[in-house]
Amino acid sequence: MRVLHLIENYLPWQGNGTEIYCHRLCKNLQVMGVDVLVAFHQASSQQPIGTHEYEGVPIRVLEPIPDSGNRVAKVKRITSNPAGFAELLKEYQPDVLHVHGFTVKKGLSHIHLAKQAGSKIVLTFHTPGVSCLQKGLRYQKKEVCDGAIKEYRCTECKLTAAGLTEFISKGVALGSPPWISLTSPGKINHVLTARKLTALHKDAWFEMLNAVDSLHVLAKWTKEVALLNHAPPEKVDLIRTGGPEAVPKPNREPLASGYLELVFVGRCASLKGIHVVVEAVNSLPTTLPVRVTFFGQSWDENDYGRNLQKQTQGDERFVVKNSLPNYQLLETLTSYDACLVPSLWLETGPLTVLEAFAAGIPVIGSRRGGIAELVQDGVDGLLFEPENSKQLANVIEHLYEEQDLLPRLTDNVKPPRTAIDVAKETRELYKKLQKI
Repeated sequence: MRVLHLIENYLPWQGNGTEIYCHRLCKNLQVMGVDVLVAFHQASSQQPIGTHEYEGVPIRVLEPIPDSGNRVAKVKRITSNPAGFAELLKEYQPDVLHVHGFTVKKGLSHIHLAKQAGSKIVLTFHTPGVSCLQKGLRYQKKEVCDGAIKEYRCTECKLTAAGLTEFISKGVALGSPPWISLTSPGKINHVLTARKLTALHKDAWFEMLNAVDSLHVLAKWTKEVALLNHAPPEKVDLIRTGGPEAVPKPNREPLASGYLELVFVGRCASLKGIHVVVEAVNSLPTTLPVRVTFFGQSWDENDYGRNLQKQTQGDERFVVKNSLPNYQLLETLTSYDACLVPSLWLETGPLTVLEAFAAGIPVIGSRRGGIAELVQDGVDGLLFEPENSKQLANVIEHLYEEQDLLPRLTDNVKPPRTAIDVAKETRELYKKLQKI
């Protein structure tokens, strides 16, 4: 069986959740005798076009597509030239095309070419942006949306989130002037044609549903969103994320350093909720010995990260470090008391929760999406209302002051399902689609 994995980016050039998920899946599929190849269109000159390999997984970097920044192409998920992809299909002849996400770089152009070549199509719903035009599934970036694609609401939400006043957004969302083309230049024309763009987004969603053989979802909430948007139930396959193999539980005593040692692992982005952690810790009495260590990238790459650095600079309660290599992650996590997962958006995994459990430590996380599906509040972790720094501060203080709580949570942490389990179930999905 040959499976071509089409993704936006890949290791070692980029290593966020989707890339790590795909890589672990591919490595385990190889062990099971599945022939895999990962492909993506070049995103930067640091990724030489051609054939590569990472930890035994073959990679093909294709030429960049010419219209990756075009607003219409991005929403339609159709490129004028899926550079090198048809040639790759002819050369590799995959039985299955497994698409990780849904963008112009891995979209309808690629899916239709693969179907014409006789491949079965699996598309994994990794992030809310697969169905949400605003990408975060948060209405006006304020509250969680039910996920239904509605042209008026989605247009108004997108415009308000982009900075327009709610009054203007609601007016523009009523409709686009028929005499203004989607390709007309200028910010005003882009705003006035926003409703037309939303219609294209909706059309692309339904075209994708019609074309794929399986819409692979990673969490219960994702399945609910897909079904709400009329995905055929027989095409929706729930295979949850798996973590790494568990390591022996830490034999260190809780609070061994004299501090409540908390850890955050992930990129520095507002949707990850790092500011909520900073606000929570800053509101605690300075006499409460808590320390948060952040492992991740992007702290120097945006205003959000730079502002957080200013807020935490010189405060020994905050430690910012670089990203951890995968092989060091679990061993490092075992030296902490609990893992923070304060995401604002609806995580589909998230992988960080599974990694914490694999390291034998409890999770303090947002009561939202995949986090709430994996963490049992009061059993193997503690949940708080998303974006509520006061409640998070209370949780942290409670964890420190109630002496038997942390040991009890740690004892209750069980090894998570693994990437091997995911690979077994995914291989069975491939076989089912091919009727073998």
